Amino acid sequence: MGTSKSSWLDHRYDNIFLNEISFVEDPVPGLNNQPNEAFVWICKNKAKRLLFKSLAEFAPLFPVYSYHKEISSWLSPPPSGIGNAVFIIIGKDPTGKLRSVGGNYFNSNAWGESPQGNFWENLSCCKNEQDQYHLISSTIGFYKKNHGQFQINETERICDIACTMPIYLLALDKDKACMAVGPAIVSGNHPADFSYEKIGEVTV
Repeated sequence: MGTSKSSWLDHRYDNIFLNEISFVEDPVPGLNNQPNEAFVWICKNKAKRLLFKSLAEFAPLFPVYSYHKEISSWLSPPPSGIGNAVFIIIGKDPTGKLRSVGGNYFNSNAWGESPQGNFWENLSCCKNEQDQYHLISSTIGFYKKNHGQFQINETERICDIACTMPIYLLALDKDKACMAVGPAIVSGNHPADFSYEKIGEVTV
């Protein structure tokens, strides 16, 4: 069973990323209901489908069964052990093409220096997966430093308890970068598969 059956792609089941997008698509009045800028960018640039395809690729879901053998939720256990995180970068390359790249065996404690040059041009210069890993990791690591530490800590805590991975999403534009963080948890009852370490680009 491939990613086409992933619960990330079935929007009958809740997850934090779908909920954030609903704030953009169906705004709720009030200062406390402002959507994360990363999801505003995703909706504005029609990248919703690419986002959820990326989640299906990089955060494969494993069922958690309730007492009655029904699936109560889906989690994405870290393939290489504790400390793994999903990193996804979505943006437009210099030609204006919408692209997404990421992986599921990054280190949650990644850090990086200020990015040099255009990310997508740098990605095209990567010779192998190791080069991609270092570029993606350092880029996310740099922008993580400016993201709310409370939200990062809370997400990591939830993921430790649930034995699932945190997802770091970076919407990268030539003018700005917006980050969102959330746990790889989907509610509901839907078939999915569980795969292993992966890195690369996603297309729709």
